[in-house]
Amino acid sequence: MSTHCKTSTIIDSMLVKIVALVILCYLSYGSTLNGSFVFDDTVAIKQNKAIAQVPTNYTAIFTSDFWGASITSEDSHKSYRPLTSLLFHWEWIKWQMQPKHMKAINLGLHTINSILVLLLLKKFKFKEPSLSLKSSEEIAFVAALLFAVHPIHTEAVAGIVSRAELMFCLVYLICLHICIAWHQSYLCSLVLIPMLTFVGVLFKESAITIPLACIFVAFVMESLHTLPLRQQLKRVICTRNIFLGISTLVIATFRLWIAGFTSPKFRNADNPVAHASSWKTRLLSQNYLYFYNIKILINPIELCFDWSFGCIELIEKINDNRLFRVLCFYALLAIVVINYQRNCQPFVALGLMIIPFLPASGIIKVGFVIAERVLYVPSIGFCYLVAYGFICLCNNERYRKFWKFAFAIFIWIFVMRCRQRSGEWSTEEKLFSSALDVCPNNAKVHYNIARLATDMQNYPKAFRHYHLAVELSPDYDAALMNLGNLYRDQGDLTNAEKYLKAALEVTPSFATAWMNLGIVQAAKKKFDIALQSYQNALKYRKNYANCYYNMGNLYLDRKNNNEALRHWQLAVAIKPTLRQAWTNILTMLDSQARYDQALRVSDNALKYIPNDTSITFLRANIYGKLGRYEEAENLYKQVVIKEPLNYLYHTNLAVLYHRWNRISEAIDSYKKALDCDPKRAITARENINKLINKLASKKKTTAKS
Repeated sequence: MSTHCKTSTIIDSMLVKIVALVILCYLSYGSTLNGSFVFDDTVAIKQNKAIAQVPTNYTAIFTSDFWGASITSEDSHKSYRPLTSLLFHWEWIKWQMQPKHMKAINLGLHTINSILVLLLLKKFKFKEPSLSLKSSEEIAFVAALLFAVHPIHTEAVAGIVSRAELMFCLVYLICLHICIAWHQSYLCSLVLIPMLTFVGVLFKESAITIPLACIFVAFVMESLHTLPLRQQLKRVICTRNIFLGISTLVIATFRLWIAGFTSPKFRNADNPVAHASSWKTRLLSQNYLYFYNIKILINPIELCFDWSFGCIELIEKINDNRLFRVLCFYALLAIVVINYQRNCQPFVALGLMIIPFLPASGIIKVGFVIAERVLYVPSIGFCYLVAYGFICLCNNERYRKFWKFAFAIFIWIFVMRCRQRSGEWSTEEKLFSSALDVCPNNAKVHYNIARLATDMQNYPKAFRHYHLAVELSPDYDAALMNLGNLYRDQGDLTNAEKYLKAALEVTPSFATAWMNLGIVQAAKKKFDIALQSYQNALKYRKNYANCYYNMGNLYLDRKNNNEALRHWQLAVAIKPTLRQAWTNILTMLDSQARYDQALRVSDNALKYIPNDTSITFLRANIYGKLGRYEEAENLYKQVVIKEPLNYLYHTNLAVLYHRWNRISEAIDSYKKALDCDPKRAITARENINKLINKLASKKKTTAKS
C-alpha cells in the first residue's frame, strides 16, 4: 500500500472518531440547551453588574471577583476570573442573557475538549511488552469516549458559570499538546507555556497547575522515568523546569496581589472538614474526601449540586469503617507509584488526575467539600486509566467481543445518565429536588428549595423547608434571616423579629439581618430601636444603599421629611440604580410642589435607569401639573405601552385628557383603566360617569341650539 493510501486511511479513521465524539457529546448534553439559568448562574451572570452593564465597563470586569463584588472587598470570595466574566459580558451584549446560546457555547467547548483529549492521549506511546502502538491509539479513543459522556461533567457543561472549568481545560490541553510537540524547545518553556498559563489563570485559578503538568508530561515523554532515580532528579532539575517553576511563582504572586494578599472568608458549614477543630478529624476526613471523589467518578449515580452542610459526615475516630476504603485507595496508589518504571501508563494517568486537582485538595482552604465541576480536568487522567485497563482486558482474544459489547452498553448507560442529569440541571426546581435523594440532611438543599418556593409564592412549602434547614443547622444565619423575612411578608412580625434576632446571635456582624430587623421594628412602630438596628447595619457595611433607603422610610413614618429625603439621596448616591429610592424622592418633591427640582432629579435618575416606567410615570405627572400636556401625554403613552395592564397609568392619562378638555379620549382611557382592574380603579369609575353625563349634557345643549 502506498504512503498516500496509508495517510488517507489514518485521516479517515480519525475523522470517524471525531464524528463519534461530536455525536455522543450532543446525545449526552444536548438537552441542556433548553434549560434556564440555574443556581450560581443567576448571581454570577444575571445579577452581576460588571457583566450586565452597557456600555462595557472593563474596569469593573477586571477589578471584580467572579460574583460581581470588588476583589479587594472583605466580602469577596476572591475568585478572580475576568476573562470568563468578559466572555459572559460579550455574550450578554449579543444575546441579551439568553441561556440557550450560552449553554450551546459550553457544549461546544466540551466537544472541542473531548477531541483534544483524543488527540493528546494518542501521542502517549510508551514501550510496553503487553501493548502495541495500535493499542495506544485504542486507549486514546476509549478515554476520549469516556470523557465525552461521563455524567460527572454535567455540572461543568450544564452550569453556565462552569465555563471557567471548560476554558481552563481548553488552555490546559493546548499547553500539553505544545509541550509534547516541542518538549525539547526552549521557546515552549520560556514563552508559550508561561503565557498560556497566565491566560488560563484569568479563566480559572486552577490553571496555575499547568506548568507542573507540562513538567510531568515532559518527564514521561522523554522517558526519564526509565533512568535511575539520581539521574531522574538531575534531569528534572534543569534550566527549563526551573524557569517554569519561577514563572508559576510569579503568576501566583500576581494572583495573590490582585486579591490584596487576603484570604476569602467561608462559613464553617460550607466546608466542615477545613473548619474542624481537631487536626485528626481534618486529616482523616480530608483523606476520605479523596476517596469519595474517586467513588463518584467510578459510580456517578449519586450527584448533587452542593455537598456542604454535613452532606458527608466527618471522620472523627480512627476505627471508622470508612477508613478501610481510604487504605485500599492508597494501597492501589502505592502499587502504581512503585511500578511506575515498568508500567508507565497508570502512573501517567495518576499524574493527570492529581496535578490539576491540587488547588481543590485542601492545601488551600476552599468554600466547598466536593464540587463536581472541579473534577472536569482531573477526569482526563481517570478516563485514561480506565481505558488502559479496558484495552488490557481486550488483549485476551477469548473475551474481546464480550468486553467490547460490555463497553458499548456501559457508554450507552453513561449517555442516558447524562441526559437524566442534564434534565435535572435544566431548572432550579428539578436541580434542588434531585439533591434531596442524595443529601436529605443538607441544610443548604432545603434552604435553596425554600428560597425558590418563596419566589414561586408557594409559602407553605417555603416555611416547611426553611424550618427543616434551621433544624438541621441551627446556626444557619441566612436561613434564619430568610425565615424571619418570610414571616414579616406574611404579617407575623413577632416571629419575624424572633428569627432575625436568632440570625444575629449566630452572626452579630450580619449587616443584612440588622437591616431587616430594623424594617420589622419600624413596622411595629419601635422607631428608636429600629434606628439603632439600621445604624448597626451601617456599622458592619458602611456604604449600604438599601439600609439608607429604609432609614429614609423610617424618617418618613416619623414625619421628618427632610431626614427622609436626605437618606434617600444618600442611597441613590451609593447605588444609582435603586429605583425605589428615586421614586420616593420624586414623590416627596411632587407633594411639596418642588416641580422644577423633581424634573431635574427624574432626568438624572433616567440616566442610570433608562426608560424606567415608575420614574417616567412620575415625571409625566409633574409635566401634567405644570400644564405641559404634550410632554406629559408622550411619557404616559410610553409607560402604557410597556405596562398596558397597569390601571393607574391609564387613569392618570385619562385625568390629563380630562384637564386638557379632550373628553372622548379621557373616557376611553378611563374605560381601559376599569378593564385592567375594576376593583381598584375607583377614580376611573367616579370620573367616567361625570364625563359621560357632561358629554351627554353638552350634546343636548348643542341639539337645542
